Amino acid sequence: MRPILYDILRLFIGPWSPTPRGIDRVDLAYAQHLFADESSEIWGVMPTPWGVRLYDRALVLRGLARLEQIWRETETLGEDPVLAAIKARLHGETPPPAQKRAHSSPLARQARLIQTTKIPLGRAVRHAPLGALYLNVGQLGWAAPWAMGWLARRPDIAVVLMLHDAIPIEHPALVSRSGAAAHRQMMRVAARHIGGLITNTGTASESVLRELALRGAEPPRCLTLALPLAPAFLEPDPPDPGLAAQNYFVTAGAIEPRKNHLLLLRVWRDLIERLGTAAPKLVIVGSPAQGAGAVLEAIAPLASHVVQASGLSTQGLRRLIRSSRALLMPSWAEGFGLPVQEALALGRPVIASDIPAHREIGAGLPLFLPPDRDDLWLEAILNPPEAGVYAPMQAADYFRAVAGWLHEY
Repeated sequence: MRPILYDILRLFIGPWSPTPRGIDRVDLAYAQHLFADESSEIWGVMPTPWGVRLYDRALVLRGLARLEQIWRETETLGEDPVLAAIKARLHGETPPPAQKRAHSSPLARQARLIQTTKIPLGRAVRHAPLGALYLNVGQLGWAAPWAMGWLARRPDIAVVLMLHDAIPIEHPALVSRSGAAAHRQMMRVAARHIGGLITNTGTASESVLRELALRGAEPPRCLTLALPLAPAFLEPDPPDPGLAAQNYFVTAGAIEPRKNHLLLLRVWRDLIERLGTAAPKLVIVGSPAQGAGAVLEAIAPLASHVVQASGLSTQGLRRLIRSSRALLMPSWAEGFGLPVQEALALGRPVIASDIPAHREIGAGLPLFLPPDRDDLWLEAILNPPEAGVYAPMQAADYFRAVAGWLHEY
């Protein structure tokens, strides 16, 4: 296999989020797998104020281990204050005072990563091995042409990108103007350099290939493969007694217009009017993003039955979904939909919007509903579907397939 240049920019700025998002987990899993394989030559590559630099395997592995700690991926459930606060709210109790965590600000978390790695000057990217393969899974940097200009001077390097979707281009009303503009720019830059494309669903593949072609790209080699689950969702985990006794549903994902939280909040308003204190509760797991204002305002009058939480660890999310009545995913658009896969793997029912990506990854198990029919969602929540048996892609199989595909370069 060619030497690999793995783009580590998203992972380097990962500490700005207290816990990983779906795309962060994918990037981290790729990096952990590739850098742990000592049979191959691999370098971390990242744009810096002093140019694009290369970093060796040992430094990147130290950084990955530290990032897992910063994201609290190595903590036990008993140490997750966010899960403790959610439990209290579900029981109708006042959450315990937030535990002060050392280095809890984004800047402080970033400083912890820098202190661990020291971030030396590294090597200039012009010293990258001849005939290397550049791999970018985190989908960052491509909106800044200056950060990718070095590839034009190295035609010997094969460029492979994971592009997760084209939603900001196809559905600009669901994202911010700046987000849509950045995605269009990313596609323009990608079209100049891309040789290989990795996607997670056929839906995403069709959209991305169409956008690349519109920008003059030659058809790249393409691998479409469903993402594997994070190991935490495959671990045996009995229901939490404190959660199992509660009547609640979960939705997970950044709070932004694309996720369609407002539908759920309208439904919960109607449920409370119909059932009063007997109405089920809703836990919204996700950090506010651009466009979250209307959702946060709608939560306020429903606070007795709607809990919004951000910063929940992956272990905590697994425990929360495991004991829920069902996962709700009313998104207007998705390129994949990790929470659907995670809930199905945990044996929980899923009620999801009837969109192509959900149908592709759901293996026929979720109950699919239109994302604009409040009445159908209300009835489904009152009478949730049964759970099915789901067989997710195993990480070993996934990375074996990826390695075989990359080896063909």
